[in-house]
Amino acid sequence: MKRYINERGSALLVTLCLLMMLTLIGIMAVNNTNTDIDLAFNKTHSEKAFYIAEAGANRAFAHMNSDSTWRAGYDSVVFGNGLYSVVLIDSLADSTLFDTVLVQSHGSLEQGVADVELTTVPEYNHPFAYGLFAEAGIVLDKFTCTDSYNSDSGSYAATALDSLGSIGSNGTITSSQSVNFGGDVSTATPGGLLLGVNNTVNGDTTSTADSVNLGYIPQSEYDYAEANSSAQTGLSGSNYTYNNGTKTLTAGAGGTIVMTSGIYYFSSITLGQDSKIELAPGANVTIYVTGDIILGQNSTWNADGVPSDNIIYSQGSRLQFDQGNTFVGAFFGPNAHIQYDQTTQAFGSLVGGTIKLDQGACFHYDRDLMKIKKYTTGKMFIVAWREM
Repeated sequence: MKRYINERGSALLVTLCLLMMLTLIGIMAVNNTNTDIDLAFNKTHSEKAFYIAEAGANRAFAHMNSDSTWRAGYDSVVFGNGLYSVVLIDSLADSTLFDTVLVQSHGSLEQGVADVELTTVPEYNHPFAYGLFAEAGIVLDKFTCTDSYNSDSGSYAATALDSLGSIGSNGTITSSQSVNFGGDVSTATPGGLLLGVNNTVNGDTTSTADSVNLGYIPQSEYDYAEANSSAQTGLSGSNYTYNNGTKTLTAGAGGTIVMTSGIYYFSSITLGQDSKIELAPGANVTIYVTGDIILGQNSTWNADGVPSDNIIYSQGSRLQFDQGNTFVGAFFGPNAHIQYDQTTQAFGSLVGGTIKLDQGACFHYDRDLMKIKKYTTGKMFIVAWREM
């Protein structure tokens, strides 16, 4: 007996199966498309939220630089179609931060969110960033020179370089013939560089440098030094006098003054011919002077030491080096005229109102003095950035 297969029914069944498969494929495709759209949407909004957060962080950074005490931050500030909120964290909230301020900004736009963090630290004044620096001007006679060394790494002979002994002025720098500048030469006065013939500059020159603020040592620091001076107990030696009433320190001819560690306050310091100031072994001194400092012929000051152990801040009008002096230290006196004789050897850094190097004089900048910081400028700068 023959059987007949209904081919139409089989074809219909196959067709229905195919339709179901196509429908499932279509649904999956639509779902994938919707997912891609959602992902793209979220990615776009997350990216926009990131830029919103960054805008908030940058605004806070600018605000902090215009007001160094500002720490209020921002709460839900509208920016475009989104919002940002900023929190500032300093040592009052986290003692481990010391002088660091964290700027944390949260940005949002619909479903997109982002967080960024800036790590900022204060900008400090570096009083001894130059070998020689003068408020009004520097004059270098013929055959003078500057160079540098690093007392933290060795002796002058072992670390001397004919570079990095930079000099600068807010006013002018004038040189005679055959001067060797072992470093940069810069002024903040356009046209303020007047260099002579046969000069050699082992660095860059500019007369459009930013001016340098030299007025940041407050009177209160001198007052503190006067109230806490070690002068009565920290001095010893021979053929010298210290007047506690007038605060004058004077060494006679051939005299010796030995200073132990401490802060010292004087109205003036005068060294006679062939006299010397020495630091006791391991001593570190900081000296505040309201008047003039004069070194007589062949006198020496910290001749066997390093400049960073002998720091001098002055309100006086003169630092006088006579013939044959040896000075090892750092001097900061914005009102002082510094006269540097041709046979003097000075190592460290000299900052004054005006500076004059006589014929043949050379000055040796100690690069180790760059590490000394003194008060903040009120500005912050960014040292690290991250997306949280």
